[in-house]
Amino acid sequence: MSIQNFFSSMLPHRMKRQVREMLVSTILLNLALAMVTIFEPIYLYQLGYSLQQIIFFYLLVYVPYLLIMPMGAKFARAKGYEWGIFVGSLFFALFYVSLFLVQAYPWMFYLAPLVFAVQKMFYWPAYHAGFAKFSDDSEEGREISAFNIGSSLMYIIGPALAGFIIYDWGYGALFTMASIIFLLSNIPTLVTKEKFEYKNFSYWQAYKDLFSKENRRSLFAYLGFGEELIVMVIWPIFISIIIVNVFDLGLIVALATLITVLITLYVGKLSDSKNKRSVLDLGSAFYSIAWFIRIFVVNQMGVFFVDTMSRLAKNIIVIPLMTITYERAKKRSVMETAIFFEMSLVVGKLIAILAIYAALFFITDEIFAMKLTFILAGSMSLLYMLL
Repeated sequence: MSIQNFFSSMLPHRMKRQVREMLVSTILLNLALAMVTIFEPIYLYQLGYSLQQIIFFYLLVYVPYLLIMPMGAKFARAKGYEWGIFVGSLFFALFYVSLFLVQAYPWMFYLAPLVFAVQKMFYWPAYHAGFAKFSDDSEEGREISAFNIGSSLMYIIGPALAGFIIYDWGYGALFTMASIIFLLSNIPTLVTKEKFEYKNFSYWQAYKDLFSKENRRSLFAYLGFGEELIVMVIWPIFISIIIVNVFDLGLIVALATLITVLITLYVGKLSDSKNKRSVLDLGSAFYSIAWFIRIFVVNQMGVFFVDTMSRLAKNIIVIPLMTITYERAKKRSVMETAIFFEMSLVVGKLIAILAIYAALFFITDEIFAMKLTFILAGSMSLLYMLL
């Protein structure tokens, strides 16, 4: 087999128009996210907020999000998936404006998380339900892989570009540019009109499904996503202590992402075969080990090695996991499955937040407390195997 045919076999070929539009939109949105996500907790930390306060900030995001999430499903069912994504991206831009204003108006520290919760409410139910509905059954893994690759390419460009912007112009310029890109990401999905049929969605049924006996195993599997809270908050602050120069930090994260891209393509192809669960199990074990290794990181080379290993392992998990999730959505209810997935994920993050908050309350050494959270994340990563 030629190299061209090899790469062609790993790419999706039957993407529907809606999925292609979502792909372009997601790539643009992830460019903005790649520029700001890793620097978000670092920004608050550099403003003088303690780790406990930063964790409390995210508690103010995820508690309201869990409560209002079904309303996002109602909106997407009434107005369409593309409108849910559109409104969600508007609130993304608004969130980063409010986050920047925290330095001038400290009370914005309490308002910004609520804006972020509303963003998530509109965006994620619509995104997951839209993808589950329009993705192709025969190449779902490769389509998810294509989304991951597109996003990963942005995470090569984004952190390095963000480090340069912060170094030369500061966080104000970074958040402004990211907000503009968030708004531009809507253009692909709004070019064509979405054909949509109104359907109702039960607010209380979402919570009944979350804790139902038949969904218990899946709930525990999705609780594994609690480790993402540690990726988003604790890990960036930890590496900012090791790598003081923000430009170097952005560059290292970009290089780590680059190395994972080709392997992610192959994982997508595997996930369209009969090996989904074995790939998921392998990724979970590999990812858990990567978390435990973080405990021993003390320099830039260590950050680069473990960040590369972690990103690769997480892609090995996410592609088969999301393929299984979207397959179930097609067999059941698309929106109900999307909401169950998101709610389970949020419960996992809330568990992680409470555990981290407790650790920071009893342990005064922040570095030691951070390393304990890496053990928690490694343990939660093993839950993915239950799906």
